[in-house]
Amino acid sequence: MKYLKRFLSEHKGKVAVNVLLALAQSVGILLLPMLMASIVDQGILAGNMDAIKRIGIGMLLVTAFSTVVAILFSWSAADTGATFGRDMRQKLFQRSQELSLRQFNDLGLSSMVTRSTADVTTMQVTVSMVIQMILPAPLLMAAAVVMTFRASSKIALLLLVCLVLLLAFCIWMVRASSPMTFLIQRRLDRVNQMVREHVTGTRVVRAFGREAHEEKRSGTAFDLYADTMIRLGRMFAVVNPAVWLILGLCMAGVLWIGGMMTGRGSMEVGQIMAVAEYTTMALGFLITAAGAVLYLPRLRSCMERLQEVLDTVPDVADPQASAGEPVTDAPVVSFENVSFFYPGAEEPVLQNLDFCCNPGETTAIIGGTGSGKSTVGDLLLRLHDVTDGAIRLHGQDIRHMTQKELRSKIGCVPQKAFLFSGTIAENLRMGKEDATDEELWDALRTAQAEDFVRSLPKGLDAPVAQGGGNFSGGQRQRLAIARALVRKADLYVFDDSFSALDVKTDAALRRALESHGGNAAKLIIAQRVSTILNADQILVLDQSRVVGKGRHEELLFSCPTYQDIVRSQLEQKGA
Repeated sequence: MKYLKRFLSEHKGKVAVNVLLALAQSVGILLLPMLMASIVDQGILAGNMDAIKRIGIGMLLVTAFSTVVAILFSWSAADTGATFGRDMRQKLFQRSQELSLRQFNDLGLSSMVTRSTADVTTMQVTVSMVIQMILPAPLLMAAAVVMTFRASSKIALLLLVCLVLLLAFCIWMVRASSPMTFLIQRRLDRVNQMVREHVTGTRVVRAFGREAHEEKRSGTAFDLYADTMIRLGRMFAVVNPAVWLILGLCMAGVLWIGGMMTGRGSMEVGQIMAVAEYTTMALGFLITAAGAVLYLPRLRSCMERLQEVLDTVPDVADPQASAGEPVTDAPVVSFENVSFFYPGAEEPVLQNLDFCCNPGETTAIIGGTGSGKSTVGDLLLRLHDVTDGAIRLHGQDIRHMTQKELRSKIGCVPQKAFLFSGTIAENLRMGKEDATDEELWDALRTAQAEDFVRSLPKGLDAPVAQGGGNFSGGQRQRLAIARALVRKADLYVFDDSFSALDVKTDAALRRALESHGGNAAKLIIAQRVSTILNADQILVLDQSRVVGKGRHEELLFSCPTYQDIVRSQLEQKGA
């Protein structure tokens, strides 16, 4: 709960306002029974109309004051809860951007979505409820007991017994429901995972006619979540009857004792009405607070789930000191005996990788599935940090550069061409925020995307659906390539970025890239040999190692692995 405490410390002003409003609301509520007792004893029973009018006006003023304060208190509590939710989402988003790919994958995408939405919303609502319903309760209950004690110690003792019983019942409910609230959030993660899989994979499900199977599989997740919610609901169903039973017994006791005292002349009628009102008030606020208290286990479980993310120390962190000045005559990028292991893995993903990318040259990496090709790009962007060796950009170890500085010098086209909802121009300007329209068209021209963008009714302002779903795979790839080219970077990384292009477009794009970017180095990670035929150097990866390095013609004679790749692709083409 340290982040909740930190929030309260950072927003002391809001906390102080809520406390003052709770105090003001309590004062107004406590005054009404006293005024009611006075109007009965001094006005109605005495037949004094002046007292009735005078005290009645006072009651109206107190009621108006209490109403205004209650509205302000409700608004302030909701504002504090919303601010807490906003701050937690910002912290969660910021930390998620700092985590390495491995850490993000360990947490799970569906779980991150649940934590950012359902968990934070639950916490936001609970904080608002705690402020509005629990904060005034101790003050009102204490004041009600004191006021009751002034009238009758016996009734005050009865009220205390009832309050203790209700508090004990609430504590038991909180402890009993805590394990289920943790289970509910975990099962909600599973529900979100199933929904996400079915939405994104609906084409595959239908293509294989697996609707019934998937319905059964998802139904299991939905049933488990529903069963847990039903069990929790059954437990909470006991709350209202139990609370109202205690309240009813307490009120019966108050009226019985008060009636006996009134009959003996030791208590006025107005006093017993005030005592009954204070009893109802104390128990009523405790009941309301009990309803809010039942949300505390969910607040705790959600807070712990968020704390798990926020307390995760990123594997990749910015350096404390500056990297210094770049070396002018150094290669754009150099890998120096780079090795990389995933934590806990027995085998390396990459081992003793050693090569350079020089200005104006194209370096290509090819290899079988699982050979570590895409990991090269991830290491360059510091989505992971190398286990051994060093990667240098213009002679500087990239671990000594800030991540923002490093990535500003690299234009990357990932293996999966992902576009964000918005417009084409907004997606392209992710590469360079202040890019002019002419720069955007120049990048589109190089990426062989100018014609199809100009054919759209709105051109650069054409809408892009989430993930680029309103464009074909080839169009998304060309837009992703254009987005990287807009940056005018020192290094371009193309991670299997031409796989969705036809042969003609692929060839035209490669010719355009050769003349684009001046002295920028290009690193192409490819599956197709045809994409890298003209590369200045080709690295062949096999089982995490470089087994061949050279130009296409050289590798055809010197590298058996490359020969196998070329032969297999020629056979597929011939077939």
